[in-house]
Amino acid sequence: MYKQLGRRFWGYTYQDLEKDLEIFARAFPETMELKTLGKTADKREIYCFILGRADAGEKIFLFGAIHGREYMTSQLLMEQTAEFLTKLYREETYKGHSYKELLRGKAVYVVPMANPDGVTISQQGPRGIRDPQLQKQVWKIGEREGGRMPCGPYYRKWKANARGVDLNRNFQAFWEEYHDLKGQPSREGYKGQAPEDQEESKALAELTRQEKFQRTVSYHSSGEVIYWDFGQKGEFRRICRNFGERIQRITGYGLPEGWDYLDPAGYKDWAVKERKIPSLTIEIGKAESPLPPSAFREILRRNRGVWEETLLSL
Repeated sequence: MYKQLGRRFWGYTYQDLEKDLEIFARAFPETMELKTLGKTADKREIYCFILGRADAGEKIFLFGAIHGREYMTSQLLMEQTAEFLTKLYREETYKGHSYKELLRGKAVYVVPMANPDGVTISQQGPRGIRDPQLQKQVWKIGEREGGRMPCGPYYRKWKANARGVDLNRNFQAFWEEYHDLKGQPSREGYKGQAPEDQEESKALAELTRQEKFQRTVSYHSSGEVIYWDFGQKGEFRRICRNFGERIQRITGYGLPEGWDYLDPAGYKDWAVKERKIPSLTIEIGKAESPLPPSAFREILRRNRGVWEETLLSL
């Protein structure tokens, strides 16, 4: 099934995501639960799905595309989903564990596209935004920052949401101390007026508080590196590092130690600092984002096993 997932010439779109989620929900009704965490400013759904039982004792969380131009992470998560479900129904094994065993008493939560408005801007420019006032604001940001063509290189590198807030700088992890050097809506970097003041970041944080995840994985691009360190101490630090090392062995990505006090306020930072959840940011790919379609096959190959290893780490 996963070879048939939709994608258009500009990459994996919000419309492709909706079609694929509909296919999955019809094909695997007993294993997959689909819901929405709310709507974005431009009225796109923030989709979330659950594999396994929502009342499971242990839960992991993966999400992608919190930055608009990093939409290949959405494609990756959907392909991983298709492969995982296929192996589950074929009764395959991973390191001696059946996929049914891997999910026993556990659940996998996935938000494949956390910032669908930003993805749409990156792929289609301001004209992809339907609300006239929001579209006007996106144009205004572009004019101020040097974007001239509606689908030119400026907009292809759009990271923020439709309000010009960088969602991965919008969490309560040294948010007050973080100086974004923007002070106003921008293509990237602007932290907003308060932590979680955007629909998308609020939805991710509320889900995390509600479900009390044991592990989280934030997919980004690019750099082929795994970030895990946010000043953890003692046994918690050891657990977090071991989680990172487990994923490093699968992907072959770098695993640096240390963190930058000047560059906080991301979801992983918040999950580690405020919720004490072992959490990783995995940066896929080598090239600048948006990554070229030709990079996907190798990225998928290197990230096979991430879900399984995360479940086994519990």
